[in-house]
Amino acid sequence: MFMTTQNAMLHCAPGRPDIALTANSGSYNAGMAAGAALGGLILPLADVRDTFLAGRLLTVGSCAVLLGGRLQRYGSKSAK
Repeated sequence: MFMTTQNAMLHCAPGRPDIALTANSGSYNAGMAAGAALGGLILPLADVRDTFLAGRLLTVGSCAVLLGGRLQRYGSKSAK
């Protein structure tokens, strides 16, 4: 997954690959920290299975948002 997002970042910033790679690494690390913090907040309130369920739901939701943005962008290009 990291390499896929890195490739997408390089397409977004073709003139400044150093900034794109830095932003990709930073967002990857921030995502891991946010996931660990969220898991640490949910785990005392629920059991382990519910914590994994929350992680799965967040992952599916984020994939849906990314897919929706991509479809919207390609839909606007084909409408022109």
